Order: sequence, then structure tokens, then C-alpha cells
Amino acid sequence: MIQRIYKKEYSEVSHPFPTAVRKPGFMEAGYVEEEYFFEGTANVYEETGEKTRRVIHENLPYCNRFLVRKPARGERFSGNIVVEILNATAGFDIERMWVVGAKELMRGGDIYVGITSKPDVLDSLKKADPARYAPISWKIAYERPENQYSGADKAALPRKADCETGLFWDMLTELAEILRTDTEFIPEGKKRYLYLAGWSQSAAYMYTYLNYFAFPAAGVSVFDGYLAAGGVHSFVVPLNQNDYGKEQDVRKNMITYMPVPFISVQTESENAYFGGIKTRQEDSDREDLKYRVYEIAGATHDTKFSMIDYYTGDPDMEKIGIVPDFPSVDDHPNDYPYEYCFYAVYRMLFSWVREGKCPPHGERIEVDGDGRNKTDALGNAVGGMRTPFLDVPAAVYYPYCAVKRANGEIVKHGLFGHMEPFSKRKLEKLYGNLENYRKLVEGSAQKQVEAGFLLPEDVTDCVEEAIQRVEKLI
Repeated sequence: MIQRIYKKEYSEVSHPFPTAVRKPGFMEAGYVEEEYFFEGTANVYEETGEKTRRVIHENLPYCNRFLVRKPARGERFSGNIVVEILNATAGFDIERMWVVGAKELMRGGDIYVGITSKPDVLDSLKKADPARYAPISWKIAYERPENQYSGADKAALPRKADCETGLFWDMLTELAEILRTDTEFIPEGKKRYLYLAGWSQSAAYMYTYLNYFAFPAAGVSVFDGYLAAGGVHSFVVPLNQNDYGKEQDVRKNMITYMPVPFISVQTESENAYFGGIKTRQEDSDREDLKYRVYEIAGATHDTKFSMIDYYTGDPDMEKIGIVPDFPSVDDHPNDYPYEYCFYAVYRMLFSWVREGKCPPHGERIEVDGDGRNKTDALGNAVGGMRTPFLDVPAAVYYPYCAVKRANGEIVKHGLFGHMEPFSKRKLEKLYGNLENYRKLVEGSAQKQVEAGFLLPEDVTDCVEEAIQRVEKLI
């Protein structure tokens, strides 16, 4: 149970990590950032059967934190509150659902809440600001059986043996209850709609949460809507830390009961490398299964914008000793701008929850008999959720990059894709001149607006970005 919540103030020498305040557009949008610590006790659970659980440790103390990004003027608040399960895979809190959706959230007046989800990131927090984050603790006092995690995804293994990942589930549920009613950090006066979002490992967290915690009673959901993106479907998050490495059924990462709207967004990486094809589902509008899936062709799990550009030059990243880069011998990291798709998806989800407006069905990426994505004559994926960058391409976007191991071996890496820009000669052969290319891009943009996959207010930026990329090549 959460027993205390308190705000951590900004000062000249101390601020939240990560912070969005220094990022382009944040202050201009009239947004503020706050950080809160919360203390309490949580239970630890184990699975007893399909979607059933029991308590194995009661009332363990913890201190955790969450970030709040909101309009400075309370009257701008839309009523939407997006809670992101911050991603811990890289050893620091990755706020990917904010990174890919911030522009849409801020222009809509939505509130963003990012909650630390795993003790793996505690070292990075305390490197960033030792004094500020000293109280944060997920430590446990009980003996745990030795576990070598032999069968688990190495990137997702718990890093801290003296902590317990399983404390998170109660934290999340109780925070959601507070967000529905609290008036200290959420403005009064408007009905509130809560959405749970997560990227990659955090999407896997969401599936576990849905199976065991999200529906306390038939037809009742802790959150009003869900958005899982970049899901690593081959990885199932266990209820407690000791169960990492035990054999898990990937079908647990499929949605079988969903009385409120749920949207899944995949890139080419998830289909090809992270088990997405094994858990592929069809859309549904049933009252007990409200489900949509969108597969963004051209895009990969990490992109130049979301993993490199967003963090480059950030002094806080330098403090913790993690500066994301392109882990490949290829020349060009994938820079497909999938943010435009996420802007549209966020709005679809909000409309579905608030107005009951079912979103459009998206075309799936075509795959062969082995589950590999099919490509067209130019080398790009066939089908899927598209933008002008793929309808009228100036490059080939690959769902992998080539990584050189310590022993010199070159292997495919599915987390980060690469791209090969077309030559000037090829562009001229395909499109003639820049004027004709602009017409084709504008036509594609209008087509995607009509389909519901590009927002009208993003058309100008989308078209101009496409033109600028080609101008550099021509």
C-alpha cells in the first residue's frame, strides 16, 4: 500500500533523470516537469495457474519514483493521463513512449506519468544524482533460492540480486488508483482517462499485468486503455524475480480478454526477430476483446532519432556513462520517422476510449512461410502501416544491422535497423525531378490522412521532412 507521496523539488544542482525540460519543444509547449517519490509496502506473488496468483511475501517496504509532465496551466489538461512503464533494458529509464509521442501529447494537453519499473536502473539514477535518489530502494530481507536464469533473455535479466522486481505490480495498481483521484499533481475539474503504455520489455510487463492484475472484477479494468509497442513477444515477464529463467509459454503474451481498448504497435524488428509472428493476432471489436494491431513498415525497434539523436549531447547521459550509439558496421542507422505513426495511434486510442470510435484496421506486413517480411522491387517491406517515406522511398530500410563481435564474426542485429539511401541517379530515374517527387509525397500523405494513419496537422512537417531528405541526396 502506498503510504506517502512527496514531491522532489528542482534546484540549480538537482533535477529528475531523465528530464525532458531541455528537449526541443517542451518549454515552448507550455509544459512543466515534476518528480514524486512514493513509499509504501507491496506483496510479491507467484503464479498458481492460468491467470491466477497467490501472495508469497507480504508487505515488503520500498521507495520508488514517478515523473509527471503536464500543462503548466491546469485548464489546458485534456483529461488524458498516459502512464508509461519506463523501460529498464539498457540499465536506465528509457521513456520511449514519451519520445515517440511527446509532440501529440503536448499539443493535446495530455498528462504523462513515467514510473520506474525495475530495480535494474537504480545504479544509473544514483550515478546521475546520488543525493537526490538515495532514498530509492527495492531491497528485500528474505533469502531467495539460487537461480541462474538459464532460460531467460539475457538483456532482460534482473541485475540486482538483493532487490525484488515483483514489487512493481502493486506499485502500479495503487498509483493508478491515486491518479484517478489526487488533486495535488493532477488538475481538478475534468473527467480522467487512464492509459497504460509500454515499449519493448515494458510491453512484456504489460501483458503480465493484464493476465494477473488489470481486471480485478469482470468488466472492470484498472486502466481505461492500453498501448503496447515494440513488444518482445518471445519474452514473458514472470511475477517475481526468482522465476526469471523458468520456461514460459509465449502465448501468455497474447490478448484473449480485453473489455477496454488495446492497441499494439509493432515495427519490422518485432515480426522478424522478437517473436511477433508467433503471437500474431487479428483485430477484434467484440465487447470482451477490443483489439487493434498496427505493423509499421520501414521502421525498426531502435531508430536514429529515438535512440541516438534524442540522447546525444545530454549531460545526464554522460554522468551515468551511457551514451547510446549505432552498434553496427553499416554506414547509416535506420532513421525511419515512425513518430508520425505514433501521433496518429495515440489519437486513435484516445478517441476509442472516450468516444467509442473504433480505429481503422491496418494492413499487415506481408510475410513468407518462414515468417520473414516480404519486400518489393526496391527492397522495402510490403504492406503494413505506411507513410510517404515508404510509399515514395528515398532509401531501403532494413530491419537489421551488421554487428561485429569481438572474435571478428559479423552477425545480424535485429534491435537496430540500417538503411541505404538511393543514389542521385536512382532517384532521378524513379521520380524525375524534385517537383514531381513533392507531388507524389503530397499524394501519399493525403492518402494516409484519409486512412487515418497520418494526422492532418502533421502533413506539412511530414512532406517537408521527406523533401529535405531527398534534397540532400540530389
